[in-house]
Amino acid sequence: MTARASRAIYLVLHAASALALAGILSACTAGPASMTVADTLVEPVVLTPEQQAIVDRREAREETLLQQVLTPDTAAEVALLHNPVVAGALETLGMLYIDRLLVAHTVSPDFNGGQPRSTMDTRIERPISVNVMSWLYGPALELNFTSEERLLRVQAADQIGALLFAARRAWVSAVSARQTQRYYEDVVLALEAGRDIVESSRSVGNATELEALRAQTLHADAVAHLTTVQVAAALERERLIQVLGLWGPDAERVQLPERFPDLPRTPVTPDGIEARAVAQRFDVEVGRSTGEPGEAAVNARADVRTAWLAYRGAYDLAKHAREALVPLAERTSAEQLKMYNGMIIGVLDLLADAAQRINAVNAALDAERDFWLAEIELQRAMAGVGVSAVAAQAGAPSGFQPGATYHVH
Repeated sequence: MTARASRAIYLVLHAASALALAGILSACTAGPASMTVADTLVEPVVLTPEQQAIVDRREAREETLLQQVLTPDTAAEVALLHNPVVAGALETLGMLYIDRLLVAHTVSPDFNGGQPRSTMDTRIERPISVNVMSWLYGPALELNFTSEERLLRVQAADQIGALLFAARRAWVSAVSARQTQRYYEDVVLALEAGRDIVESSRSVGNATELEALRAQTLHADAVAHLTTVQVAAALERERLIQVLGLWGPDAERVQLPERFPDLPRTPVTPDGIEARAVAQRFDVEVGRSTGEPGEAAVNARADVRTAWLAYRGAYDLAKHAREALVPLAERTSAEQLKMYNGMIIGVLDLLADAAQRINAVNAALDAERDFWLAEIELQRAMAGVGVSAVAAQAGAPSGFQPGATYHVH
């Protein structure tokens, strides 16, 4: 094969990862289709002027959010405003007609003087979650009810808080699947061009039948994998839409970014997070209200430590993939091309190198996804709602699951 042809093979195989590498290295359920946003809002038959104003503001805010590319926080807000589960939980809490925009964007005046705690770290204590829970503490922990009624109220508050993190996790999974799909679309196009070049070279005697078959196999494998990731992307998008509580035309309007944001320059440190968790977690507040703060505090500390360890490990892996694995794969490819041009290695070696480079980029994309999921899990652990995603992982030993059980007397 000529040096010009070999260079062409290298370029087309290399081009597939360009978009993904640029992002990675840059920092070095169902309902009728005719239903709309307004149809999901639980409203009385006759609204007072104040209630109608609240509904109008909520619809306008949802319209604004659906016109934008979603972020984790705006996904959580859409779920709060639109998911029917929230209406049922608020009704249990006696808050059905509260202004959810007020709940999302302000701290309750009955909580800490209407101000967030001074020790709050907004990277792991997201304002919308802090705001929402500040409004739910009082109604959830009200003592003037039977133990059964109080338990239902606590569970309702936990359900709302957990939904915010479920929306964030669904956003991460959907963006990750979309990013992987776009990468493999580029891979398939590049490998198709590479296959054609090898086949053309074989026809004039510059490549062997084995080399042509290997190029065809690599392309066929990529096509099969693309089909798999396309299905995964569609499913993850549907899961996100379900968590948001959307359907019909509104579901089609959901916009996702092309890629994740860059990794933070530095990870969150563990300094003070246990003390902050004990001071503010919802399940600890429930424990205090029922005279069982000790058990809740022990569980809270363990949950936060576990979440932080997983978070820090995920950060280190994602950074390593971005700063070491992918650059090494790129340098190796460049050296492989030099050796090929020097007639030291053959086309099969170039094709094998292409597969290794694809695997390196895939590992980096997966590591990014795992980091953002781990950060959301740390945020959830600081809030003390829902069930630990770390404990729920397949194969993980069963242990404390915050939010799964509340002792209300």
